[in-house]
Amino acid sequence: MTTAIHDPASWSQRFKALAHPARLLLLRRLMESERCVSDVEKCLGLSQPNVSQHLKILKDAGIIEGRRERTRICYRIADDRIARILKITLEKG
Repeated sequence: MTTAIHDPASWSQRFKALAHPARLLLLRRLMESERCVSDVEKCLGLSQPNVSQHLKILKDAGIIEGRRERTRICYRIADDRIARILKITLEKG
């Protein structure tokens, strides 16, 4: 996914989607590796409906994408620029 930096509405939507602690933790896990919904539930201790809601917000913002693996959908970060922003933001310092 390549959204030009000069599209402020698109980037505003992305930053809004990042502005939740659970979504930041979820993305931190996705930075480590692709994950399925059940993996995210276990890692974060959230219910399946809650995880699905957060995934939808991130997907609608173009931050993540999913791929079907039989009966499961596995997610990964779709935009390397977001991964770089997260890496800088989540660094201990």
